[in-house]
Amino acid sequence: MRPLTVGDPVVIGRYLLLGRLGAGGMGVVYLAEHPGGGFVAVKTPHAAHLKDATLRARFAGEAAFSRRIVPFCTAAVIEDGADGDRPYLVSEYIPGPPLSQVVLSRGPLAPDLAYGVALGVAGALMAVHDAGLVHRDLKPANVLLSPGGPRLIDFGIARDVDTAAAHTEAGQVMGSPGWVAPERLTGDAAAPASDVFAWGCLVAFAATGHHPFGGGDSDTLARRILLEPPRLETVPALLRPAVAAALAKSAAGRPPAADLLRALLAAGGIGAPWDLRDAVAGVLATTWTPLPYAPPPRTPPGRRRHRPARIACRGR
Repeated sequence: MRPLTVGDPVVIGRYLLLGRLGAGGMGVVYLAEHPGGGFVAVKTPHAAHLKDATLRARFAGEAAFSRRIVPFCTAAVIEDGADGDRPYLVSEYIPGPPLSQVVLSRGPLAPDLAYGVALGVAGALMAVHDAGLVHRDLKPANVLLSPGGPRLIDFGIARDVDTAAAHTEAGQVMGSPGWVAPERLTGDAAAPASDVFAWGCLVAFAATGHHPFGGGDSDTLARRILLEPPRLETVPALLRPAVAAALAKSAAGRPPAADLLRALLAAGGIGAPWDLRDAVAGVLATTWTPLPYAPPPRTPPGRRRHRPARIACRGR
C-alpha cells in the first residue's frame, strides 16, 4: 500500500481513506476505515474523469456487475455510491499480495498452493459466469492470495455475455496482452470460454513461474497464442490435464468453469460433490497456507484501529 498523494481525497462518502491500494487507467482503489469497524476497499474514478460521461457510465456498469455476482472467491460489494457527484464502490478489503507479485518475487507456488489457486479462481469464474458476465481481464495481478484462499478482483471491463461485443471498438481488444484468448485476438467477442483460456495461462504461470507461451512483447505473445502449442511440460501432473483443456485453441473445445472444478476435485481425490462451492471451500480450509503479508498501517492518531474481518473463500 502507498500513502495518499497530493490531490487525493481524505474522505469518500462515510469512509476515511488511509492509503492507496492501487490505481489504473479509470480510477484509484483506496484502503479505508469502515465506520462500523474493520477495513474496506474504496474505488473511485480519477478526479480528471469525474466529468467524463463515458467513464462514469463504465464505472456505474462495473458497480452494477459486481453487485450481481454471488460472492465466491471474489470481493463482496458492501456499498454502491456510483450515482453520486463523486462515484465510488466499496468492497471488502482482501489482505494479501497479488499472485503476480508472489510469483515474480518468490518463484512458482508450491504444488498445494498452485492447486488452491486453480480451484479458487475456477470457482470465482463459475460465480462470474453464473451471473451472466465475462470478466475479460483475468491475469495474475487481479488475483489476491488472501489468508483464506485466492480472490478474483477488478471487474472494470467485465461485461454481460450477450453485450460484450458492443463494448469493444473496431480493432480494439480489451484485456491484458498475454492473457487474451485466440478468438478475441481475431476479433470475436469475449465469452466465458475466453476467461477459461486466461485461467489456463494463469494456473500454468502460478505453477511454473513462466507464462505457457513464453515471454516477449505483446505481438510475439499474440502470435504464439494463435499458432503455437503451450509449454506445459513442467506443470504438475495434477493440474496439467485441466490446464491443457483450458488452453484449447478453439473456444468450443474448452470446458466450462464448473467442469474444470469437477475435474480438479476428482484429480485431488474428491468424487462428485453435491455442491461445488462447498467442496472447494472445504479443500481450501484444509490445504491453503496463508502467505506473509504486512497488515494495514495504523490509523491516524485519535482513531481506534479495527482488525479486519476474517476472510473465507465462501460468500457471506
